[in-house]
Amino acid sequence: MPFADAGGVKIYYEVVGQGDPLVLIQGYGHNLLHWGTLPAEFAKLQYQVTLIDNRGVGRSDKPDAPVTIAGMADDVCKVLDDLSIKKASVFGVSMGGMIAQEFALNHADRLVNLVLGCTTCGGPHSVPPTPEGAKILFDYNYLAGMTPEQRSREIFRFLCTDEFIDSSPEDLRYYHEVTTQYPTPLYVFVRQAQAISTFDAWERLPRIKSPTMIICGTSDQIIPFKNSEILEERIPGAELTLLQDKLHSFFIEARDSTRIFVHGFMKRHGKK
Repeated sequence: MPFADAGGVKIYYEVVGQGDPLVLIQGYGHNLLHWGTLPAEFAKLQYQVTLIDNRGVGRSDKPDAPVTIAGMADDVCKVLDDLSIKKASVFGVSMGGMIAQEFALNHADRLVNLVLGCTTCGGPHSVPPTPEGAKILFDYNYLAGMTPEQRSREIFRFLCTDEFIDSSPEDLRYYHEVTTQYPTPLYVFVRQAQAISTFDAWERLPRIKSPTMIICGTSDQIIPFKNSEILEERIPGAELTLLQDKLHSFFIEARDSTRIFVHGFMKRHGKK
């Protein structure tokens, strides 16, 4: 299995397809399998898709140590180095979108295009989750009182709409399977939550020069879409795509639209 060495921490990654390099970065407590079929669909469009398990999740090492968003962006560079990739486009969702922002700010020479999904600039300028969204993110006692099946369904209803869940029960089953196959330890959630709480890119965002696309669902309760509007205002030339009535995991419920919009953006800006 492929691992990159990030200062003694092993970072697991997978590569699908051949073509222009595209890195996919998942969010808080989630592993690379949570992307579902989207990586394979991008691969069919002539991308070399690299999926990364952030430190603490999936098959990466899980040290009980402080972690930062910028540090996880450095981990992405270690994966690119391991693959001898000089530059890549980066698509991050949720916390992965925060990692992507730090990658754009700290490793601009490694970046082609930037796609920020359902994410935030952090800090006092960000719009917080709804009370229900905050509970599902950070109330560990509440989640600990459920069975794994109950936790999966409770979390998934904040990720996709009830209509989608009812019509696509296989997606809920898949989410539960990959969540429990490589469970994220509680201490990792705590460490990542601390990293999220100290992340603040608002003042630095105008320094991002790469072509940037921002995409999210308008009914997101975890990272409300107003955060995407803030990113659009702060990043020069950024393009905003709003998916009506979609929740936090728009890339699952609206995977076709996600593929079409992101691929269209990438092709408009081409390979630098």
